[in-house]
Amino acid sequence: MLAVLALLCTLPGAPGESVRIAVGRFPDVVEVKAAGLTVVADGKRTPAERGVVRISAGVRGPKLGGRELRGDVVRLEAPGTLALRGHSYRYVLEVRWRRYDGKPELLVVHPLELETYVTGIVSSELPGGWPLEAYKAQAVAARTFALWQKYRRLDLPYHLEASVLDQVYHGVEREHALATQAAAETRGEVLTWHRLVAQAYFHASCGDRTESAREGWGTELPYLPGARCGMCKLATRYGWNARVKRSDVDRALKPLLGEPVRTLAVKGRTASGRAKDVVVVGATRQRIINAADLRRLLGYSTLWSTFIDKLAFEGDTLVVHGKGTGHGVGLCQWGARGFADAGKGYRDILATYYPGATVRRAY
Repeated sequence: MLAVLALLCTLPGAPGESVRIAVGRFPDVVEVKAAGLTVVADGKRTPAERGVVRISAGVRGPKLGGRELRGDVVRLEAPGTLALRGHSYRYVLEVRWRRYDGKPELLVVHPLELETYVTGIVSSELPGGWPLEAYKAQAVAARTFALWQKYRRLDLPYHLEASVLDQVYHGVEREHALATQAAAETRGEVLTWHRLVAQAYFHASCGDRTESAREGWGTELPYLPGARCGMCKLATRYGWNARVKRSDVDRALKPLLGEPVRTLAVKGRTASGRAKDVVVVGATRQRIINAADLRRLLGYSTLWSTFIDKLAFEGDTLVVHGKGTGHGVGLCQWGARGFADAGKGYRDILATYYPGATVRRAY
């Protein structure tokens, strides 16, 4: 795989890339609508009646109109956009039958050109009205992350998911002119380290300092050592407070501790100031867990980051004060906006968050 990634970065004349995005998983039925919708299944092309198709997850394969198909993949094509669960996607969707955890399900995959995907990521990940250079920094980071994931997942039916598990992608309807311009003006550009595609992580806001990959992920990456930001104070959740009922804390941590929680306390901090571990104490036992695990157990939209300043029970309520949003590794999106507002170009912004990495044209 490393050889493939290295080769990718040394072929400026290579054609544009494509990616495959998992845009939905359905345990029972998928409904897609489009003008001029065509269904391709079992070697036949059939116009969809009234531009609507419903595919269900049969026991042994996908079912169309109550009939179980021979193949596992149904391809849906349209000359414009296809509507699925409130989002619109260009030209093609693939509905793939598979078993997941022993149960049949339908996985919907959207193949598209990488630059179109980058436009969608910039539009979906960042609010409107930001300076162009912030969008361009995000475009390079998103393109880099997509290529890195693609060449790790060549054995899967998709390369990325359309959620925060990879990169948020909402399809056509969120696209706007500045995102399109940002993708076009950085076309093919990726971050590299020693001629390999970098792991270009990003997050919403760091709370003044980003986290190193070593302390955030347990992986030593020289171009992600943690960086001073100080430009994300306008972020929606630069500072945040959370209040969690004791009963909800007990429910979330019961599999871990096996009894009600009496106290929680931060144990150690990373170089950036984030909580490293948390001591969970009950009546008869205690456990030490990673702060990221506490965030996962209590909910990512409850604890917005591990940059925690206060973690204590007040009566029957766990009170948490913190700052920043997300894992804190790599590009700080709100920081990128702050630097762009201050006149920095996208390459300088990227150099701040990925020091030592080089921007190269992959195609």
